[in-house]
Amino acid sequence: MLTYLLVDGENIDRTLGGILDRKPDPSDRPRWQQLVEFARRQWQRPVRALFFINATRGLHGPFVQALMALGYRPIPLTGAADEKVVDIAIQRTLHALADREGDVLLASHDADFVAEMTALAASDDRRVGVV
Repeated sequence: MLTYLLVDGENIDRTLGGILDRKPDPSDRPRWQQLVEFARRQWQRPVRALFFINATRGLHGPFVQALMALGYRPIPLTGAADEKVVDIAIQRTLHALADREGDVLLASHDADFVAEMTALAASDDRRVGVV
């Protein structure tokens, strides 16, 4: 059985920017490997780490390569300017995980996922958490 780690990359960066009152520097950002290690230690299961990225304006290749080297599967998303492509993709993924075994850990500062996380938490054989 797995722990699914879903990272709302866009939201984490925007939240840090709001706290810092500027665009976060690389040294300000989370240590993404530590998050994977935390998930692995917390529930003693292998981790499938998915990092959702808004790629509407392009991707930063070195960042994507770094994520892959850390064991993440980057999920680049594009859409119209008025679409919350990352939120939509995470919501769809959470819906799909309802049909799979495994625990779910969500890294986000966004309340848009409350309904999906609540539904997953209703299962007696699944652990869910928010980082």
